[in-house]
Formats: sequence, structure tokens, C-alpha cells
Amino acid sequence: MGQQSHKRRVWVERFLQPWPAFPVGVIVLLVGLLLYVWLRVEPQVEYHSYGPYFYRQRAFAESFLGRPGGLASYAGVFLAQFNCMNWSGALIFVLSECVVFLTALFCLARLHGRAPGFVALAPLFALLLLRNRYGCPAPAISVSFLLALAAAATCVWLPWRRPYLLTAVSGLISSLLFWLAGLWSALLYAVLCCVFVLSRMRHWPAGLGCLVLALAAPLVAVGVVNRELGEFLNPWPERVDWILTAALYISVPFAGAVLVLLPKPAADSSATKPAGCRQPPRLGPAVVVLAFLFGWAVVWFTFDRRQRSLAEMDYDAGCGQYEAVLAAARQVKALNDPAKIRLQLALYHTGRLAEELFSFHSLVEEVPAGGIGEGCRAQSQPLFELGLVNDAEHMACEALVIEGDRPDLLRLLARVHLAKHQPQAAQVFLNVLSLIPFQGERADDAWPTMAAGMPAADRAFLARMHTPVLTNDVLHEGLQLERLLDVLLASNPTNQMAFEYAMASDLLNLDLKKVVAHLEFLDNFKYARIPRPYEEAVLLYQQLAQVQVELKGRAIRSETIERFRQFREAARQDKGGADDPAAMVANFRDTYWYYYFTLRGRERPVEAQTAAP
Repeated sequence: MGQQSHKRRVWVERFLQPWPAFPVGVIVLLVGLLLYVWLRVEPQVEYHSYGPYFYRQRAFAESFLGRPGGLASYAGVFLAQFNCMNWSGALIFVLSECVVFLTALFCLARLHGRAPGFVALAPLFALLLLRNRYGCPAPAISVSFLLALAAAATCVWLPWRRPYLLTAVSGLISSLLFWLAGLWSALLYAVLCCVFVLSRMRHWPAGLGCLVLALAAPLVAVGVVNRELGEFLNPWPERVDWILTAALYISVPFAGAVLVLLPKPAADSSATKPAGCRQPPRLGPAVVVLAFLFGWAVVWFTFDRRQRSLAEMDYDAGCGQYEAVLAAARQVKALNDPAKIRLQLALYHTGRLAEELFSFHSLVEEVPAGGIGEGCRAQSQPLFELGLVNDAEHMACEALVIEGDRPDLLRLLARVHLAKHQPQAAQVFLNVLSLIPFQGERADDAWPTMAAGMPAADRAFLARMHTPVLTNDVLHEGLQLERLLDVLLASNPTNQMAFEYAMASDLLNLDLKKVVAHLEFLDNFKYARIPRPYEEAVLLYQQLAQVQVELKGRAIRSETIERFRQFREAARQDKGGADDPAAMVANFRDTYWYYYFTLRGRERPVEAQTAAP
């Protein structure tokens, strides 16, 4: 018994060469992966913005069953639900990395008859690079990849004696993998089987037969199944990074090629070397350390921090953490339209919309607008809080059609119907919400009975809705927010949110005349003084229109007037170069004047075609 235990220990040490540096390095790497995904990638933020969301219903499962690779994608969507918390998302990712590492290690050891060592870590870095991409279906890709490795590990573990028998079995398993995990998984399995037959069994026809039979099922499916070719080539949802996915699937064959190129160790060190003389490691410590550092540097610097910041704004706005929204907005050089909508909502809830809107320089930058569904989803929450309940419902339903049944949209639509005194309609959306794992409990806590069991915070929020709600519908085409805000203010002049949003809309649209007209509502609110952007707009309007604005007992502060004089002087010295960042950013970038003349140079609205002050 003791001799068998000793042999087993020696076999494990040889399998994990160089021992013990290799297992220690793997443990350190896995702990680093856990902390990196947990603290830097933040799966919870990605889950809120990009999903995907799993539904415990037959119709959802059937949408995956009728296409190649559907089952692996179905399992990947289920695993993605653990991203609802940072620690669980990081833990599931690291566990999948562990299984991938063990199967890759075993495959490489059996294919080449030697301990692969650190080259077996290549798939782990490729998977981590995929995990860096927000919205990339990394769980589904890892499931497909793991199925191919597990099937290959099982195949190379069996004691095959006849090469053609292995080829026939390989063809059947490749066909099964094609339907379970997609074409990429079937081809990876076939390649590994081919390498095994060529390297271990020395049979070229049988090895090439593995590759030929792996293509049989896809060719039959293309000719028989009525589906597009793209569904066979891409079994995963959108947002796939093809370069990184290809790198992942090539990583194991690439590691095998590296093993072939490395010099083989002596057959028996004890027989060829004198006692006490140890065999040097196959990879020098310096090379291994440099490879680790290079891999981590690639992972760290390829992480898209702007995408994470935009996703953080989405997540924090959905949770009502508006200070965090502002902190994330300061990290982004250029905001897209949905992020600008969330920024305005956060500024209003923190009491800074009137004063600090133009202190965020990213409002000026031109960036892609973002998806239509995301824009509708971002608009729905402020519309609801403004009291435009019907428009909020319309935007939320548009986003629901484009982006699917997202938890935040389902909750908002439930609140909309509660505000419209339709509890049964609200319960319909909560029933759908309860089908999503880890979301049903939140739905029950939020609205357990639709009446007495509702929490006090939600009850108070809905109670506030009855005052600003617009009771009559307004005819408009599309989302004409300016017109809706005017009607909302006319029906309820004390709606401060509608007033600040109307002023922000007028300022952003360079409509100085409407800014001055809306100043009549200032007396309805308890402003200690005229907010600075409003003062700057009034001074600019007086300069351009050559009129004097009556402020009804209010006055523009002397420091604002002096700063406007300095701005005009700087503009004259620069020959009207308010568009030149080098001349204006240092002293005036947080002013409305800078925003006005920067945007005027790009869009040139009718009013802005006047000469510079």
C-alpha cells in the first residue's frame, strides 16, 4: 500500500512539473483571477447593463434547442445569472477556469507524453481577456470550449488499439458536439483527436479522418436544416469578440505546438545523471515570470474602463445611488446620450442640476449615441418621475421589445401601472420578473400583496406621483420632451423637476429665448439666488439680442458679470476662437458660454449664427 501511495505521489509530481513551483503559481494565478474579476470587472455591473437573463419557462428553453450550439448557450446564460453579485460571478468564473485548466493540462500531457507545465495556462489568459469585454457571452463560450476539452480528455484517456475505431467514435462525438456546443467546439475536439492519433498512434489516414468526419455533421445540417449559414458559424449571441474567441480555441493547440518545440527531458534522470544532480527546469524562471507579467499587462491594459464607467452609471442610476453616478461620469471623457440622461437625473436628485450641469465637460464631446433600446430605457425613468406616466410606459415598452424582459424595465412598468391604479396589470410584470433566477425574491419584497405589504419607501414614492402626474394626454410625434415639459409646467407650475429639466433642455439646445422665458417660474421655488448657468445664459442673450432682461427683483452676481467680461476679452484676443480648447479650457470650460460656442461651431443653429461677443 505504501509503495502504491509513493508511486501515485511521484506521478502527480511529474504531471505537475516543475514541482512545486507550478502548483504554487497556479494557485496564485487563480486567486489573482478571483480578485481581478470581483473588484475590477465587477460582474454585477455588467449583469445589470448587458444581462443576459435566464427565464424558467419552456418557451425560453425552446428558443435554444432548435439550433446548433443552443444547449451550451442555454447553460451559459444560466451561469451568467450568478453575475447578479460580484463575489458569486467571480467565483463561478474562477471555477470554470479551474476545470478548463485541468482538462487542458490532462489533454496536453496525454497528447505529448510529458508534463505541459506553465504552457497549460494559455487558455486561462484567453478566457480572462474575453471576460474583460462587457457584454461578451464569455460563460457560453467557456461552456462550449470546456465541452470540447472534456470530450477530448476522455478520448485520449481511453486505451485505444485500433486507429480507425477511434476515428469513427471521434466522428460521432464531433457530430454530438456540433449540436450541443456548435461548430467551433466540434472542430477543436477533432483537431485534438487528430493530434493524438498522429503523435501517439502514428497513423496519418486515421488522424486526417477525424477532421473529415468532424465536418460531416455541419455539411449535412447546412443542406437539410432550413437555417442561415451564420447560425452554424456563430452559435453565440451578439457582442462576440471574434479575435479573442479564436485565440481561446487556438490556445490549446498552440500550447501543444510549444511543447513540441521545447527540448524533451531525459528519459530517466536517475539513470543518466549522478546522484544528487537535479535536472534543470525546462522553462527558465525568468521566462516564466516575464510571460506572467506580459499576460497580466495585456489583461490590465485591454480592459475598457470607459465601458465599465458607462455601465456603472446605468447600474447606479437603477439603484438610486446618484452620487456614484456622478463619480462614474467624471471618469468618462465623452458620454453617450443614455449616459447624459442618467447624469441629468443624478444631478437633479443630488440638487445640482441647476448649478453644475456644465461642470461635466463630457457633455460637449461627440460620441456614438448608443443603442436605441438603451436610450429608451434611460428616458423611461426620468419621464416617470416627471409625471409623464404614459410616455414613460411607451419608452419602457419600446425598450422591452428591443432589449428583452429586463428586470429594471419590468419593475418600472409595474410601478407605472400602480401609479395608474392598475395593480392587476402590475402583477403581470412581476410574474415575469419572478421567472428570472435571483430576482423573484426582490419582486416579492417590493410588492408582496400590492396593498398592505408594500414597503413604506415605495408607497411614499408612488404617493408623490399623484401631484405631478399629467392628467391629460398631449398630442405629439415621437418624444418631444420640450413640448411635454412646457405643458407639464403649465399644469403644475410648482413641479421643480419639470422646471429644472425644461431649463436644462433649453440650455443644451441653445434656445436662449426660452431660457429667459422660463425664468418667470423662479419665484415658485426657493432658490437663494439665480443659478450660475442661468445667469450666464441671460448675459449671453442680452449681448446677442441687444436687449435688457427684466429679472423681477433678482440680480446677476457681480462675479458672473466680471467673468463674462473676461470671456469676451479672451474671445476677442483669440479672434472669436471660443472653439479652441487650448485657449478656453483652462478658465471657461465649466461655463455655459464655452458649451454654447463650442456647440455652435458644430451644429450652427439659427440663433447661434450671430457674431461672437
